[in-house]
Amino acid sequence: MSFGPTLNQIEIRRNAFVDVDALWLVLVPLAIITLLLLTSTLVLSINKKRLPRACEFVEVQGTKLHYCQKGSGPPVVLLHGSNGSSNDFRLSIMDELSKDFRVLAFDRPGHGYSQKAPGKQESCAVHGDLVREAWKSLGLERPVVVGHSSAGAVLMDMAVRHPEDVSGLVVLSGVVHSFEGKEVPVMGLYRALGRRYLGTALIWLLFLPLGGLIGRWLLKFTFAPDPVPKDYRKAGIALALRPSSLRAEAVDLECVGRTLRAVEGSYAGIRLPMVMVVGEKDRNVPPEAQCLRLSHEVPGAELVLLKDTGHMPMFTRPNEVIAAVHRVKELGNLGSEAQGSS
Repeated sequence: MSFGPTLNQIEIRRNAFVDVDALWLVLVPLAIITLLLLTSTLVLSINKKRLPRACEFVEVQGTKLHYCQKGSGPPVVLLHGSNGSSNDFRLSIMDELSKDFRVLAFDRPGHGYSQKAPGKQESCAVHGDLVREAWKSLGLERPVVVGHSSAGAVLMDMAVRHPEDVSGLVVLSGVVHSFEGKEVPVMGLYRALGRRYLGTALIWLLFLPLGGLIGRWLLKFTFAPDPVPKDYRKAGIALALRPSSLRAEAVDLECVGRTLRAVEGSYAGIRLPMVMVVGEKDRNVPPEAQCLRLSHEVPGAELVLLKDTGHMPMFTRPNEVIAAVHRVKELGNLGSEAQGSS
């Protein structure tokens, strides 16, 4: 008479438990991945409804660039920085500037509604080259160019390689010097975005599902000590949280250093009117190693250091930024008069 399971029965039950454990090891990660993919799809759907309306397009070298324009008078071109778009200016200083200038705000290649430049991007200089050709095709001659954050690298390249095409520069919280071998802390993560399969996995399983939370924190950090404008937060996150924008940002971050190392040895030869507007409490681009340093290298460059201001002065101190544009235009006129009388 048998009073309990046999050894074979015990072995069968043990194997069954092992199979169930193995099944859970497969099902749980699969469920998490499915949930993250569904969340990413929902995020993209919600953000699509928040995208701002596109303005106009111009095609140069096979690349369609998006731009918004307003006003009449002397030309001013506005270039946004990292994770940005033309909204950085459309929602801040563009309306006020357009009272005295013809203002064009571009989405840099790969950002906003602009197409990515074809081929491998080795330098941010390609952004400047495409935008310069674009403004010429739109009838602009030697505009004042305003560049924010990483667009500082684009402006410095213009100032060194193509000074004849601009009448002056306004650098806002600009990255104007390479980081001397010190990588941006998140560079490793962004570099992974450039890999075909790993990048796709990171975008859909990390950046999109968590991007809203991360984006809100980054905007708060960037604007501090000032609050983030609600309309900009929605539009900014919606445009930045797209696979194409994330990949473009990864490429740009790698290119900034290469661009600046190629030109920063020539800053002493720059003769363009230049005004730098910098927040004293800028934590994204600390001014000491960037614009404060540049102010001693470019002859005649003027520095406006704003107290209790962070990285986004066009939103938080618009009057000072607009005054800088007028100042550069004034310096350009004085330079032209001096040349004419000599």
